Amino acid sequence: MTAAQNETPDEGARSELYLVTPVISDAAQFLPRLEPVLRACPVAAIRLRLAPGPREVQAGVIEALRGPIQEQGVALMLDGLPALARATGCDGAHVDASDVVAARKALGDDLQLGAFCGMSRDLAMQAGMEGADYVSFGAFSETSDAEAVALLRWWTEVMELPAVAEYVVSGTESEGTAVADRLMRTADFVAVGTEEDGAEAAGGVWDAPFTLLRTIGAASQGLLS
Repeated sequence: MTAAQNETPDEGARSELYLVTPVISDAAQFLPRLEPVLRACPVAAIRLRLAPGPREVQAGVIEALRGPIQEQGVALMLDGLPALARATGCDGAHVDASDVVAARKALGDDLQLGAFCGMSRDLAMQAGMEGADYVSFGAFSETSDAEAVALLRWWTEVMELPAVAEYVVSGTESEGTAVADRLMRTADFVAVGTEEDGAEAAGGVWDAPFTLLRTIGAASQGLLS
């Protein structure tokens, strides 16, 4: 994942959209929800969260979803499991900041590596030094205060390493809101997920009419080319 060249935060720059799936054990059940979302708005990447299980079962889920995702020019990032990400043709993996060294070794130098850093500037700096290609901060929601967003703003103003804002949508939200808009003007990518797990989980991200996604996607089109 390579960030577009942002303007100064809050001066017209817009993030790219990075979707986070529910925890998935059944690819066939999730596919009918995936394809309409990919048609609804521009998506830079999808982070695939897999249910625990045998490696061969997890690999089967990846194989079923990888084609529909990558054929649309969307990067497929596996949540954790960097060795499996490499073995199954994913574009990279997303891990906790404490796991960056081991994950980089498993992925090699040619795949993307993201590091979740919570709200820690120090963890983000360390992850960058250890080989992360992006750092993610959060989780943010509509209850996040200005201080939380300020950390993200500081990073994007001072550091070159791309920043992802992890934005969690509750099942009752269906459209863009004030915090989501501020994140779109600050982060390089906004990772949008829901609180629900499971391929059948309802929520404003993975179900029609995709109001939130269309709002964010329309806002990001100026950066996606």
